[in-house]
Amino acid sequence: MSNSSSMDLLNRVLDKIAEVANEAYYDFSRWVHRLDDMEKLFFMVVFILILFMLILVRAGRRKVNPAPGRSFVSSVVLVMLFSFAAGWMMDSRFEMQDVLNFF
Repeated sequence: MSNSSSMDLLNRVLDKIAEVANEAYYDFSRWVHRLDDMEKLFFMVVFILILFMLILVRAGRRKVNPAPGRSFVSSVVLVMLFSFAAGWMMDSRFEMQDVLNFF
């Protein structure tokens, strides 16, 4: 097997992965676009709670123990910043798709 044919196979596989990823992104963005604000808010709250739990579990497994309240306060601040940004995006006059495509 020559080097050029192996690269051709790799390129075809990567093209197929990119095609499937683009279709999945398109389907997901259409699904999110069709949700109403209450459903979007519910999913954001669930995501924030999962993020909060992951941060606290990670902080509890550290070998070096920082100040007792430091991990909790930093976790709360991170979750509050994320929820503020998510609420700001929901209340903005711009479409969610336009905001996400900006990044």
